[in-house]
Amino acid sequence: MYISKTKCRAAIMDPEGVTVDEFTFTNNHEGIEGFTSRLTTHNRVVMESTGSVWTNLYNHLDERHMHVALANPLKTKAIISARIKSDKVDARILAHPLRSNLVAESYVPPKHLREIRALVRHRVGIIKIRTMVKNEIHAIVDKHGFRHELSDLFGKRGLEWLRSLERPSLDRRP
Repeated sequence: MYISKTKCRAAIMDPEGVTVDEFTFTNNHEGIEGFTSRLTTHNRVVMESTGSVWTNLYNHLDERHMHVALANPLKTKAIISARIKSDKVDARILAHPLRSNLVAESYVPPKHLREIRALVRHRVGIIKIRTMVKNEIHAIVDKHGFRHELSDLFGKRGLEWLRSLERPSLDRRP
């Protein structure tokens, strides 16, 4: 299966490699529901891990206890070297190694670990933003030559001191 941000292309093959069905569906809840309604728990699905757009579809299939192989894009050389590039061709090319159990799979942790990892990534992002803001405040304090003897500029006394400063209008935030 080929996945993009807005749509997915599926190619369903029989055990001999004959394409039984091909179709495109939207990469949203309704499209994924339509896709999964065509499958049984005996079907196997292969998709490429492209950015984060694969996760929604993967989670839907995982909740239905479908066997999903997440192909490692760096090891999926057939698609990289294909001369004719299209969603249709990519979906077919990915399906062939799945039939022969030759998909170079990426590790996908269990759902509870995926959720914890997402939470940690979110926290790391927020901490980076907080650090950037604090660094900007330090730069403004230094730029205007304000000096302090505080051990923590962002503690209770430090915040009171920052609020008391007379700053040029360009450095004031509402």
